[in-house]
Amino acid sequence: MEAYALEIDPNFAANKEEFLPFADKVKECLGDDRYYNFIYDTFKPREQTHYPFHETLCRLPFKAITTTNYDIVLEHALTIVTKQPHSSLHFEGTTKSKILDFLQSLNFNKFSRKFIAHLHGIYDSNDSIVLGGKEYSSKYGFQLGENDGTLFDQLQKGGMSQERITDLLVKYGYEWPLRRKLLWSLLATRRIVFIGFSMNDPYFIKMLDFVKDDLSTYNAETHFLVLRVTPSNLQRSIEHAHHLKREYGIQTFFFQDEEGKYPGLGQFIAELENVVNNSQETVETPPKVTEVAEAIPAGDKALTDKLFSISKKQYTDED
Repeated sequence: MEAYALEIDPNFAANKEEFLPFADKVKECLGDDRYYNFIYDTFKPREQTHYPFHETLCRLPFKAITTTNYDIVLEHALTIVTKQPHSSLHFEGTTKSKILDFLQSLNFNKFSRKFIAHLHGIYDSNDSIVLGGKEYSSKYGFQLGENDGTLFDQLQKGGMSQERITDLLVKYGYEWPLRRKLLWSLLATRRIVFIGFSMNDPYFIKMLDFVKDDLSTYNAETHFLVLRVTPSNLQRSIEHAHHLKREYGIQTFFFQDEEGKYPGLGQFIAELENVVNNSQETVETPPKVTEVAEAIPAGDKALTDKLFSISKKQYTDED
């Protein structure tokens, strides 16, 4: 994005570490047409649409898949696995009945087709994209950061336009667009397994804060996080995992890779499939795994059994 912006404006400068305002500045530099064309070209399907790993992931018996990615890699994999056309879902421009079908598919078995919901948009729908800070705030209905005083304090000043009042509702978090409602409902009512997601998205963390404030998720066993660690970041990751469990009820399971190498996730997902489907296949060189409550190395099988035992204990009547 920076390289493209510099092509358009050699004087372009923005701090990439602050990635939300950075994306806003890139969009301002490029203009809407170039910005959305760039996203389209970056995430459109390639000749190799997906990897075998994605098919393994799609064979796991989850009721649905949500992603913050813009590409349709998982849709291609799911089509191969199910022999059915994929069902992508994004929120802008989508008929409400399809969103209802997605929610009902989480409850009933009447849907033979699995949905893939794109929480932050899809590459070929401009209005659905959530990338910069302004897009986040408009799609989620709130802004990050501390506010001076309260909304009431601001309204007392009077003399405001409708546009200013609308801005204040977003600033103080009183707007609830559909995307925010849906994400809240998923986090509050469903068990989610986070895979390949670092939990560093500031707006996503804020959504967890809203659920925590409403339902007191402290130290619960609400969701699972499968997280990559290396020897150099293990201790920091363990501390982060304890924070997630303490505040949001997210139970973290680690798989360990060597520095600069990334086979662990694929091996872990393959082992999950072996256990779920009672497969006799084995995974060559299974990665070392750590469960955060114990923080000691264990085998893939032991980790998987632990994960399923927690879930089974709480939901023995689930199908």
